[in-house]
Amino acid sequence: MTLPALAQDSSEPSKAHPLDWTDIKEVPPELRDDRCIDCQGRYMDPLRDVDTSVSPDNAPINADASEVELYENTAILSGGVSLTQGYRQMRADQVSLDRLESMGILEGNITLREPGILLRGERAQIYSETGVASIESSQWVLHNLHMRGSANILERDKDGLLHIHDGELSYCAPNENEWLIQAEKLELNVEEGLAVARGAKIRIADVPIIYLPWIQFPIDDRRRSGVLWPDVGSDSRGGIDVAMPVYWNAAPNYDLLYTPRYIEERGINHEAKAQYLNPVLGSWTVGGAFMDNDKRYEDDYPSERNYDRWLAVVRQNGLFEERWRSQIDYSKASDVNYMKDLQTSSLDSKRRTALLQLGALDYLGDQWMATLEVQQFQSLADDINNDYKKLPQLTGRYRPDGTPFEIDPIFLAQYSNFDTDTNRVTGERIYTEAGATYPMLWTYGFFKPTAKYRYLSYDLDKHNNFREQAPDAGAPMINLDAGLFFDRDTELFGNSMVQTLEPRLYYLYSKYQDQTGNPDFDSAELTFTYNQLFRETRFSGRDRIDDSDQLSVGITTRFIDQEDGREEFNASLGQIFYFRDREVRLGRKDPPLASGGSEVAGELSFFPNERLSARTSVVWDPYSDKVNSGNFFTSYQRDNGSIYNVGYTYRRPLTTVITAQPPTEEAHFSFYVPTSQNWSVFAAVNYSIEAGESVEDMFGVEYDTCCWKVRLLHLRYYDNTAGENPGFIDPTLEREDSTQVQIVLKGMGGVGSRASSIMKDMIRGFTDSEY
Repeated sequence: MTLPALAQDSSEPSKAHPLDWTDIKEVPPELRDDRCIDCQGRYMDPLRDVDTSVSPDNAPINADASEVELYENTAILSGGVSLTQGYRQMRADQVSLDRLESMGILEGNITLREPGILLRGERAQIYSETGVASIESSQWVLHNLHMRGSANILERDKDGLLHIHDGELSYCAPNENEWLIQAEKLELNVEEGLAVARGAKIRIADVPIIYLPWIQFPIDDRRRSGVLWPDVGSDSRGGIDVAMPVYWNAAPNYDLLYTPRYIEERGINHEAKAQYLNPVLGSWTVGGAFMDNDKRYEDDYPSERNYDRWLAVVRQNGLFEERWRSQIDYSKASDVNYMKDLQTSSLDSKRRTALLQLGALDYLGDQWMATLEVQQFQSLADDINNDYKKLPQLTGRYRPDGTPFEIDPIFLAQYSNFDTDTNRVTGERIYTEAGATYPMLWTYGFFKPTAKYRYLSYDLDKHNNFREQAPDAGAPMINLDAGLFFDRDTELFGNSMVQTLEPRLYYLYSKYQDQTGNPDFDSAELTFTYNQLFRETRFSGRDRIDDSDQLSVGITTRFIDQEDGREEFNASLGQIFYFRDREVRLGRKDPPLASGGSEVAGELSFFPNERLSARTSVVWDPYSDKVNSGNFFTSYQRDNGSIYNVGYTYRRPLTTVITAQPPTEEAHFSFYVPTSQNWSVFAAVNYSIEAGESVEDMFGVEYDTCCWKVRLLHLRYYDNTAGENPGFIDPTLEREDSTQVQIVLKGMGGVGSRASSIMKDMIRGFTDSEY
């Protein structure tokens, strides 16, 4: 232990806040995060840039003091004493150092510092070789965790754990005690990010809210075992709804979440989810829920025989040796109403019409890919037939590398076996295609000719609607895809830009083959958009080989900022010209599609800065002079966190079956606006223009301070399928509603996460954080 005189350390200016608190005006702009803005300041650690790679425990102690008295094994320093031991710093009015015990006693205005931690007190005992310390009448700060507290006695053991006796803890700014934990004993493990309190009271606005004899909670965002904060809400489908999650972090690669959930009008729903990660087996999620005798379901559907409700979910994704890729996505519910009744965290889950049940295994070779897949759906709508099951589907394909000016072979073969629970045709299907493409790429454009032959055959089970059990079809196909790139320097709103002009031609020819005897297992006619101009088929699935003799003409322009390369504007416009009627249709009695031209499709995107974005698309029929579909969406976000969204969608029915149906028009409005330093309001409305009524709307208010946040949200919606307006003339149609409350004690978590989930669903661009 050496005691040379040192220059006075300047890391702690005399006018600095005793707990290192810095007003936001003094915080560098790059350090003003959301928490700093909410709190109008932050804890600034003067040692935040110190090198911590070398432990201070074995470093010598250097001292500076006005007076030094030396005895045999003791040195007494007084008068503004400053000690340093590596990156460890100590200050006091008087210090007694015992060389034999490597121990010091500090008295009067004590300050102990290490990177990320500040301890203050009136008297302390410290062992320099181990870092063990005991401080009386202490105040403390953990800078990185935005946490502070006080203690009658604070002890730090050799492992770095802080033991607080008769103390308190809070994430609030200094002199603000909107919430805090008072405890007889409090243990903080900064290294593990964990705290344990015994004899604890949680106080809000200086009022004790709850007493807990023992509580363990995280002090950072790492996963921890224990009882999590509950979810509390109310829904017209079940009444008061309270869930209390219990989490078990069994190991770094697997965990379990069990959530007993009380629903006032239904009973107790037991929900569980387990997650497992393995380098060979991949990532797994296995979960489900079970409710014994749903009382509300029994009242609503008295003719049912069983009122137990359940849900099973299995999901897996894996990649082994960069060759074998696996996927499982399986969900099954006890009844068609399960998602509507019991999945209350979002509207999207309530609107689902089917649950996917999929299993797939891929082999990824250097130039070949093979896929084995089984797939079926569980319908969640009484009036929708179950889709066909693929049991199984096997696909093999050649993977071209796309090297310019080299011939790329094309080969694909697919076997599918289709089954169904309904009285529809079943059977097997084989689809193959083979050919070649020759990509040519230049800096000023591209030309890519492709030629291939497509063949389709079936082996159908006997069915009254299909006379032929082995229909087939085959046809050659040619497409020529060519485009040019022009650019020039220009300006947009005073900024230097590069404008491109990109014309594109796409010729497609495919010979007609009669396919009226083919079933429709998994195919549909695609909705026309700008991207449809450059596809080689107008069908999804493999049940139709379409006939084509057409030319697509499209043009795109872009404005690209010369300084940062960001694309600020793009617009596209195009149309298909048909040189003959298209006779291949899905239905046997569907008439041919006449020659002439397609609708005109256009798209436009505008991103003038990081705050504002606008997108729109339109499909216009020049022959009837009618807009068949269109949409518009714009979003604006301000630096203060405000979000404004406006959208509009329009779709005119085109099929002859529903010509009497009016166009579907819906407007969307949503916003999240801070109205003051603490208060924010938010709302979202999806409004049906043809019905003159809101389909779903949500509104709420938020109060947000430095250390706690509360939200109140009310949601109203109709029980309708996603993207469709409900039939308002239906006398049985009722509006559902849900009320959610969310309370967050910042740094510890909170109650009511369903509120933030609904806000993310309905306010595009909204993100939530603990702070």
